[in-house]
Amino acid sequence: MKINHEMSDISQRRSRADVGHLPGPVASQALVQSFVAPPGKVCLLYGDKLIFHLSLRMAAYAMAQGSSVAVVDGCNRFNVHLLSHFARERRIDPDEFLRRIFISRGFTCYQMEQAVGARLPVFLESIGSNIAMIFGLLDTFYDEQASFREVQQILRRLLGTLQEIKASGVSVLLACTEWNVLPKERNQLFTTLKNGMDTIYRLTDDGTSRPALFLEKGAMSTPPSLHGTNGS
Repeated sequence: MKINHEMSDISQRRSRADVGHLPGPVASQALVQSFVAPPGKVCLLYGDKLIFHLSLRMAAYAMAQGSSVAVVDGCNRFNVHLLSHFARERRIDPDEFLRRIFISRGFTCYQMEQAVGARLPVFLESIGSNIAMIFGLLDTFYDEQASFREVQQILRRLLGTLQEIKASGVSVLLACTEWNVLPKERNQLFTTLKNGMDTIYRLTDDGTSRPALFLEKGAMSTPPSLHGTNGS
């Protein structure tokens, strides 16, 4: 099912999969506040596997305030059950809640370019949203069916699109895993991605089996503390 022929409404796509747990609300609240206000920024969140959980927590808080969120998923890490769990904990109707988030998936670098470069700006405008998230932008770029030169060009074009989206007052969060791939030249893509970001956060183990968030680039008005939010 598609809405506006661009993004899929996920409100009817829940199943029995394990809900799991999200990082704690205190850290998430601080981070989501710095992300959506003021609008118009491009942020990268990478590191520990909990980056996708944290991203969805950020989306959930924005949705709880009435915002709509568009997500482009290139690594199959979107988890609707986390959002349903969030809504039920707060006695929010899950079906109504999930109508505020839209998901589009890309399985090749070409599909990701179409989803982000061509469809996302138009779709955001059509639903009046100023929040977008992109999961695993580079995951499909490591497929050698597309030449390194070609994926470099696609990435440069997409970084330009993200800056245009930012200029329209939209905040974009990219949640991305830093892979060590072969051939090694493709690892340069992650460096290029980081160079195109306004703000970069790294989520990592702080040595006590608890995730900690570090600000690598940019500024944040209220630095979050993730200590004690080990996903349990």
